Amino acid sequence: MKLTVFGATGGTGRLIVQKALEAGYKVTAYARTPSKLDIKDEKLKIVQGELTELAAVASAIEGADAVLSGLGAVRGGSSEVMVPAAKSILAGMKKHNVKKLIWATGAGVPDSQDQPTFMNKVIGFLLKLTAKEVLEDSLAGVEMIKASDVDWVIARGPMLTDEPGSGNYRAGYVSKEMGRVLSRENFADFMLKQLESSEWLHKMPAISDEK
Repeated sequence: MKLTVFGATGGTGRLIVQKALEAGYKVTAYARTPSKLDIKDEKLKIVQGELTELAAVASAIEGADAVLSGLGAVRGGSSEVMVPAAKSILAGMKKHNVKKLIWATGAGVPDSQDQPTFMNKVIGFLLKLTAKEVLEDSLAGVEMIKASDVDWVIARGPMLTDEPGSGNYRAGYVSKEMGRVLSRENFADFMLKQLESSEWLHKMPAISDEK
């Protein structure tokens, strides 16, 4: 299987690339600054470009069986990341008839099946106060994907950590059963598992480490 990974130099994206290669997948990593991806593997191809470069994005997607995105806003960077990425990636997937998309976003993006606790509501309120533009960008990107004709899974992560992945995590909806942190490695593991699964197809699971 051939994969195209966006956000490949980020904390989660790099782990997606690494784990995909270890699993034997061929990977095309799309990166603004390829030098940040210090992974060497004969199954890895790196394409340099901006998210707004439609031709470069489409070229990276050509020949892929699935696309994964670990993109997200970075501190001090632009708050407009997810919408431009969704536009370019969906256009590239349509051009090359690629159907499977696994998309990462934050747990602050709501789903109708969520049952938020009081603390979840407080965190959501704070996000709207302190990161309004980032949240709006994430929400709009998600809506674009949901309205598309691709086979999507939108994986929602809470506060991400760099702790080693234990493999012990849960997927469901925001509720009192869900934890508030998630190892990036566990997040990457969940996203890759969706390549061979239809359990969460056209759904927005929230993922968290086991409490």
